[in-house]
Amino acid sequence: MDINKYAIFVLSAETGCLTRAAAQMHYTQTAASHMLASLETELGVRLLTRSHRGVAPTPAGEAVLPYARKIVENDRRIRQLTAPGGRQKGLVRIGAITSVAVRWLPEIMLRFRRKYPGIELELNDAANYEAIRDWFGQGRIDCAFAADAAADDMKTQQLCRDPFRVILPAGHPLCRCEKIKPALLAGETFLVPSEGVHHSVGRILRQAKGRVPDTGRLSDRAAIAMVRRGCGVSILPELVLDCYSCEGIERRSLEPECFRTIYLAVPAGKAPLPAERAFLRFVRSWAEKLGA
Repeated sequence: MDINKYAIFVLSAETGCLTRAAAQMHYTQTAASHMLASLETELGVRLLTRSHRGVAPTPAGEAVLPYARKIVENDRRIRQLTAPGGRQKGLVRIGAITSVAVRWLPEIMLRFRRKYPGIELELNDAANYEAIRDWFGQGRIDCAFAADAAADDMKTQQLCRDPFRVILPAGHPLCRCEKIKPALLAGETFLVPSEGVHHSVGRILRQAKGRVPDTGRLSDRAAIAMVRRGCGVSILPELVLDCYSCEGIERRSLEPECFRTIYLAVPAGKAPLPAERAFLRFVRSWAEKLGA
């Protein structure tokens, strides 16, 4: 059995693009297409449908996909466990909420690669908390930087507390306040970022009993831009605000202070490989220095 055929299938299904999957595995598109066709012939089923938009799993492909992921993952784990100097080699697949991916991961990855040049790091930027849970469930990541909404099947360790800030357009009357109690926001138009609808931001704003317009799913960047133009007020974590230009807006602390917790998460009940343990130790040490 050629494990790489399964790897090409899994990557193609996940990315929706055979060419991208081939590039990630350092094959030509033609070679990857032949490998996929060979696997389909061996199994006697069509695994992917092809169109001008890319590829997608067939019903048979959807059924095969979780087992194919396990084949690829088990092969990866076996090779790392049996490789000489396994702690110094391997691949660590990381999931991270966007604010951590922007603010922390560039420095973490740079420093880690200097210390462990034989260990590859693969970063997956999550648009929301649910994506990280899905990736763990699919076996696509080995660890993650998540916030608050950690699922029961994750084992987590707290890295830091990230304070929430009220953001106001410049010149807003509440800019006179050093700290803002939720009650002072009553009657304001609230711009709720998409994650906040289901998490801490949404809860805080609902307590303040303001007006939430039907703006659809706002990104953090869009919420900041709308506040800047005077369309309303919002609440975002400080780490998120540090990712964007905040010219034209004012930040204020909440009273009482309110935080989200950023965690380092791994799948519960799954022992990390040597390379993963090295990365987890490195991140914990880095976070301790950050809080010093």
